[in-house]
Formats: sequence, C-alpha cells, structure tokens
Amino acid sequence: MIQQNRGGPQKKYTLNLLNSATDYIDRILSEVSGMKCLILDQETIGIISLIYSQSQILKKDVYLMEKIDAAASTKQKLQHMKVIFLIRPTQENQTLLLQEIKDKRFCEYYIFFTNTLSNFYIEQLAEADDSDLIKQLQEIYLDFYIVQPDTFTLNIPSTIPLTKSVLQWNSQDEQLFQRVFEGLSATIYSLRRIPMIRYQGSSEICAKLAQKLSQTMREEYEQSQSQFMLSNCLLLILDRREDPATLLLNQWTYQGMLHELIGIQNNRIDIRQGQKALNQAASINKADSESEFVISSTLDDFFAENQYSNFGELAQNIKDFIDKVTQQKKETVQINSLEDMQKAVDKIPEIRKMSGNLSKHVALSCELSKLVEERQLLKVSKVEQDIVCNEAKSEHQKAVFQMLEDRTIQTYEKLKLVMLYALRYENCDKISRMKDILRDLGVKNNSLNLINYLLDYSGKAKRQGDLFSDKNIFSKAQQKFKSVFKDVPNIYTQHQPYFLTILEQILTNKIKDNEFPSTNLNNFRERPTEIIIFYVGGISFEEVKEIGLLNKQPNQPNILLGGTYIHNSRTFLAEICQLSYENNIEVVVDKSNPRNDNKFHKF
Repeated sequence: MIQQNRGGPQKKYTLNLLNSATDYIDRILSEVSGMKCLILDQETIGIISLIYSQSQILKKDVYLMEKIDAAASTKQKLQHMKVIFLIRPTQENQTLLLQEIKDKRFCEYYIFFTNTLSNFYIEQLAEADDSDLIKQLQEIYLDFYIVQPDTFTLNIPSTIPLTKSVLQWNSQDEQLFQRVFEGLSATIYSLRRIPMIRYQGSSEICAKLAQKLSQTMREEYEQSQSQFMLSNCLLLILDRREDPATLLLNQWTYQGMLHELIGIQNNRIDIRQGQKALNQAASINKADSESEFVISSTLDDFFAENQYSNFGELAQNIKDFIDKVTQQKKETVQINSLEDMQKAVDKIPEIRKMSGNLSKHVALSCELSKLVEERQLLKVSKVEQDIVCNEAKSEHQKAVFQMLEDRTIQTYEKLKLVMLYALRYENCDKISRMKDILRDLGVKNNSLNLINYLLDYSGKAKRQGDLFSDKNIFSKAQQKFKSVFKDVPNIYTQHQPYFLTILEQILTNKIKDNEFPSTNLNNFRERPTEIIIFYVGGISFEEVKEIGLLNKQPNQPNILLGGTYIHNSRTFLAEICQLSYENNIEVVVDKSNPRNDNKFHKF
C-alpha cells in the first residue's frame, strides 16, 4: 500500500533553509528504524553532503550507502535490510527505481523524491509493487543545494541556452528551464511560503519563470492551503545579464578570495591541486587522509566569524588567537607575517589542539597571500574598482594601457580589465587598440572574442538599469582595510553589487512596476518582511556577503539569496564561452583549476 503525502516538517517558519532541510533528513533517517541502506543519486549526494556529514548518517543505523545507478547493476539480495531512496524525480531515476522494486532486493522500501511526481508514475510504482514492499512514498522539497542558511544554489554551471528567445528553445533547453523551475519552486515550498513575485521586466527568461511559478503555486495553494503561508514575502527574480561586472572583480573578503583564487565547490576546497601551503596543512594531522577542506559556516566557528572579514581583519583575528594561547603557555613567538603564524601553529601543539580548524585557515591564508603577491592583485584590483565605481574615461584608458604593458601582470587579469573597460565604455574606439596589445602578448583571436561575447551577453542593449550608477543609499565611503602585517597591505573595496540598488527601491517603495512587474499571486503594497532573491545565471560570494551583512542589521527584512550557480570569474567566463558554440568556435578557458594560470598565458 503506497502512502503518498507531500511536504515535510511544520515547526517554525523562517527563511533559514538549513532548518527545514535538517528536519527533512532527521525525520527520514530516524523514522525508518533498524538496519538500513541509503540510496542516492549524483545530485542528492551533493545536496545531502551540505546538510549532513557521512559520520552523522552512519549514526542513524545506515550500514550501507549506494548510488542508484550502481545499485541497479547489482543483484545482491539484502532482504534483512530496509532501504531508503532519496532521489530526484528524473526520468532515469524513475526507470531505475521501477526495476529495483521488481528485483525485490530489500525487505522494505521507503522512497523520498526531492520534488513532485506525476500521478501516472505513482500508478506505475503501485503496479510494480506486487509484494507490498513499498511502505512509504513521499515528495519532499529538497531540490536545491544549501551553501549556508541564507544562501542556496541549483549547481547549474550554465544557463546560456536560456538567453535565447523562448521561441528558439529546443527540448534540451526546455529541460534546463524545468530544472531551474523545479529547484526554485522546491526552495519556496520548503519554506511554506506563497510569495508575491516580481521579476526583471526586460528578461524573457525571468518573465517565463515568474509566470510558471505563479500559476503552479496558486494551484498548489488552492489544493493545500493549510500547508502554506500567505505573508509579506517577496520573491525577486533577476537576470545575471543585468550585472556581469560583479563576477569579474577580484575579491578581498575571506570567502570570496577562497572561491576566486582557489575554488569552492559544495563548501569544499580541493587540496589536490598542488598548493604547497595546503599540502602542509594536510600533513599537520597525518591521520587525516582527506583530500579536501570543508569550508562551512555551520560546522566551523572560526569560518563563520571570519567569512566576511577582509584579508587584514582575518590575519589580525588569527594573530589574536595565537597571542592568547602563547600568553597562556608563557611562550614567546614573534609574529610579523602569515608565515610566522604557520610556524607558531607547528611549534606549539596547544594551538592546534585548542584551535580546531585554525591551522587549516592559517594554511589557506598563507596560500591566498602568496597568490595575491604572485599575481600583483592589489595593483590590478585598484584599477578594477576605479573602472566600475567612477566615471573617468581618460584616466581609465591610461590605467588599462599601463596594466597591459606591465610584465608583472598576468594575461588573464589583463583580459578581465579590458572586459570591464568595454562594459563601461562600450563604444570606445580604444578597445580595438587594447585587443591589439593582448594579441601581441599571445592572446589568440578566439579568446579575444570573449570581449565581444561578454557584450553580446550583457552589453547596454541587454541591460535595463544603469549598472554603473553611483546612486545607492547602500554605497559607503571607502572602507580602509586594517593593515596588520607588513605583507597584508591596505586595500579598498568601493564596489557594491547592482542588486543593492534594486533592494533600496523595494525597501523605500520606489520600485517601478514597468521595470519589475509583479504576477497576480499574493500582491501586497506593504514593505516586505522577507525577501527571496534569485539570479538566473548565478551569483557571487560578494553578493552573498552583502546579504549576510544585511541580515545582521536590525529592522531589515530577512533576506535569502539564491542562484543557478555560485560563480567565480573563471566559471563565469567558461559560461560566456558557450556563446561561441553556435559558431563552432573553440575558446580555451581553464575553469577547473584557478591556481594554474599557465593555460591562461596561452590564449
């Protein structure tokens, strides 16, 4: 007998995605008693890994974990065990599950799909279950990746095909759109919200997504009113093409720097890329053979306290902790640099014992410091910031040409500078000369076309707002970065992501209906108390930082930020490269390893 019910826990309604997701997993693993096997698919492995560690899962009497495609290839009978399936409702998974039910490998089946199923498939399962092995079939809303309580992603590296006119979409494009729709709708359903929906009026994909969400949620609410809340919650759907500049800038806060310079995937930093500092950190605990560092604000207190700290503040916080321990041990340690910190951690075992993850962060900080120096990023960033924050065409021309002639600046950084200049001064005749210099440096024509592809993707004709406007109540005076050591220099961050301008308009009730129309779902005129922002085309950790800081301010709405992906500049340019596919042009951009810049020298 199949018992079908929708949704999950109905405890406390907040925009904290982690709470609802943890409740889902707790309930699934706890309510199925006894020895059990957990079967996942490729996506749900990633989704669960951000919520639960493997050791936590094992404590729930899970004796075996398998991937559904691997499980389908084995005929081993395990009829002394129960099995939990936690999978996405894809056609492939549904086919594999039907075969699994027919094979009867387990004594009881508890099946959880991360999104909704068709009634036809439910009937197919019932027919296949001729031995009444299925004890529970449930649709839960867990079709997204929770990076931290106020941030989620769908882990879709590219939505470039959706930038075409909807009339030109093929079946693969429709499937991609459906994945975006399913992920965003599951996010909202997991929060038990029926929001008002606004979308970027100039974007066809945002309009289509908003209208489909509105229609589906209205039908869902009419069928299950008791499960959802009508409240002053606003869903704002934006198109990444409105602000590409944020994704091209170098970052100067801890989390942002880690992603831009090393790369974070599912809250993990892969240490198999050959960084010396990271390998040293991995050898600190020789019993720990993991090849990855977990970087999570929910599992790592030090990271939670410092993820939005600028690089100087991070170094000071590490130094303060080491000073505290050395004073307690009456040790004398001279600390003038990040390298000195690493030596102190190695020298005094108590630091390692008391700090938990501190040694990891010392190693990561050392690596970041080396990369900043090797790539001359302070010099580059100063020009980047000035281009995106100030109108000074002649000065910017001069600065970019100086950077292009500077042999200490890497080719990749030079290309990004020209891209930013082209975004700001799109019709400037000097852009052609800048391309010529890049070509003389060995950059191939196909890679130079990235500049044109960027303008095709998000030039002035594709943007409805003024990307480079400084009219923003959220903008701040230049914030000095505290210099702690001689090798952690002063830097300035002036840039503010464009979506803060839109937030300002929403909070001051100045949002224009023609620029950001609303659907006919749950309209209200009051100031929203909750805001969900979703970017088709991905988000950056700079934007994550802004939301994190806003959420700490009193009397501000609770804000949740999500996107199809979390980009750094390399993954973003890899996505832009896809614009060349229609013309069969090969563009070489190494998106797998931000640390390895040799390939960028061979455009």
